[in-house]
Amino acid sequence: MKHKTIKSGVKNIKKQSHYFIFVLLIFLVGCSPKEKKQENVLYNVGISEAFGQDVNVNISEIAEGKIEYVALDSDKKHLLAQNPDFYLNGNEIIAFAQNQIYVFDRTSGKFLREIGHYGNDPGGYKKVVQTFPFDEGKKLVYTSGWDPKSYYRYSADGSFSDKVTAYSIDKEGDIMDNVFGEIVTSIAPLNDTSFVGYVWNIDGKQEAKLIVFNENNHRIKIFPQYNHFDYDIKRDGISVYGWNAKYYQLDNQLHFYERFTDTVYTVSMDTLLPKFVLNSGETSTTNATDYTKSKGEVPFLPIENVFESNRYLFFKIRKPKENFESEYYYGYFDKKSQITKVSNSIGGFENDINNFIPFRFVSSNQNDEIIGFNEAYEVKLWFDENPEKRALLSPELQKLKTIKETDNPVVMIVKLKE
Repeated sequence: MKHKTIKSGVKNIKKQSHYFIFVLLIFLVGCSPKEKKQENVLYNVGISEAFGQDVNVNISEIAEGKIEYVALDSDKKHLLAQNPDFYLNGNEIIAFAQNQIYVFDRTSGKFLREIGHYGNDPGGYKKVVQTFPFDEGKKLVYTSGWDPKSYYRYSADGSFSDKVTAYSIDKEGDIMDNVFGEIVTSIAPLNDTSFVGYVWNIDGKQEAKLIVFNENNHRIKIFPQYNHFDYDIKRDGISVYGWNAKYYQLDNQLHFYERFTDTVYTVSMDTLLPKFVLNSGETSTTNATDYTKSKGEVPFLPIENVFESNRYLFFKIRKPKENFESEYYYGYFDKKSQITKVSNSIGGFENDINNFIPFRFVSSNQNDEIIGFNEAYEVKLWFDENPEKRALLSPELQKLKTIKETDNPVVMIVKLKE
């Protein structure tokens, strides 16, 4: 009897073991990354509080390793206009300035080619855009076309790719009666065939904030505009700024920020989900008309640039002064530690990696590298004003002391911390 009982018990244990393994496999499959839904996390970014702390922000807080310095080719045919932006495309640097899209070698700074050209002729564009100039994943450059509804895309190799048209809905009435049709001032790709377009809320009466469209369907979806305000064109005029919306991509997801608001959204075909709340003052929202009437003096710190890496959200803010005079500051939000920091210097982040010129960022790439730059005159001024520090620089950096004030900017690149 005992022998049979032991055998029976062993069989039961085996059956239970097989059942346990079966249940475990089901659990593991159920928790597979492919099936796991991503949670929507809302971050609160304390910009005004961090700005009031008046502390140094060191570049080593967010970055590690060697900083690359690239003195761009300064042949007079390739000199960049003021206020350029820079993006990385592998071993190349793409520079965007007024009526210019130039490509330079990342290692040597040598000029390589121009992408498209300014001009009302075949292959020519009307305007370089600030909202979403470069799609790194698809290696496409975005510009405004001569038709107000059109956008031209160019391959990063310089050739014309295609034309994208953002169709809008016209309203009946006269512009002097404050009846504006939809004006789509910027677009960005949602996937291989569909795009999102921002509708300029010029009169405070627009129904749409964003429209989703493709070549075959001009109105797939509308994300409504809730920021409405009183406006009269005869009284208020028309306020125009360099950009009304910003887009950036991270992990194949599109993100969107509307100027004079306080929220960064993640955009999909069906949803517009808030991701970051930018707490930048007593109120973080206004509109272009009120901003102009107040001559830029508003009770918050306006956002001038925003983009995100795997770990950080970066932002550039403007400290309001009288008659639109401004001071710009740079900051970051660490998603890992939930800490917000803002530089107390208009020059950017203090460079404690090699004690050279401060780091002023403009963009980041898919490899988690952040890109910044300084104008040539700023580099020359640093060498003139810091004789003791310059003597301690590496031979590589010492070469930059020969730079001329009228040369192209010096681009800086560094790897971000994980």
